[in-house]
Amino acid sequence: MSAPRKMKISGVLLAVVSVAIALAGCVATKYEKAAQDTPPPVPLNLVAAQPPIELALRTVIVYNGPGSWKREALWDEYVVTIHNRGAKPLTIAASALVDFTGASHAPGVDPWTLEKESQTLEQRYQRAGVAFARGAAPRALIMGTSAAAGTGAGVLSAAAATAAAASVVALPVYYVVILSVNHSNKTAVTAEFTRRRLPLPLTIAAGELHTGSFFFPMAPNPRSLNLQWSSGTARGELVLSLEALHELHPTSAASEAVQATP
Repeated sequence: MSAPRKMKISGVLLAVVSVAIALAGCVATKYEKAAQDTPPPVPLNLVAAQPPIELALRTVIVYNGPGSWKREALWDEYVVTIHNRGAKPLTIAASALVDFTGASHAPGVDPWTLEKESQTLEQRYQRAGVAFARGAAPRALIMGTSAAAGTGAGVLSAAAATAAAASVVALPVYYVVILSVNHSNKTAVTAEFTRRRLPLPLTIAAGELHTGSFFFPMAPNPRSLNLQWSSGTARGELVLSLEALHELHPTSAASEAVQATP
């Protein structure tokens, strides 16, 4: 092959590589911008304890809300820290989100099945005449429960508020640095969902704590987050009140009607 022809082919390859790099840079910039446009999760100060277990709700990530990492995620991500304050291993057998009707919902283990469950519930609310808004969030998830203290948001003790102030620092980096994952990229969504999810049953060694997420279907005005636990011969159910999340998903005008729905 002649030298001029080699140079011509090399020039074409170089141009192709340059275009590919430029396009990759555009895509990276697009996703970096999307990540920057998503505000970090809002810390909460909701804590419940029942020796030897302590449960802290660090934040809730809702549909396109602060901390959201998947576009149009049809679920609510409850980020919790579970602390074993006892001298024996602690096992969390199950968790449940109790909604405004008193029904219990188990955390999802598959993002796509969970989204279908949320859609089914949404249709059920609509048929029952219950107002429902995917992106509606209570004041606590906009300002934080400490900032919303004067609004009847259900803020707990001063000690809990102090713990909440450091909650973002205690979260894994991926909760603070948000990655924007397109809903059509199923592999990436499943991988991130799995990385964040707290699998159950979960055994925690004495003195240790675990931070992770429970993914629940979207439920208006949740009442409580419950954990079934055991340690040695002791066992029990820890109930964390979610009064601060009143007006999650239903609009403010419809909140009373939702609460009155049987």
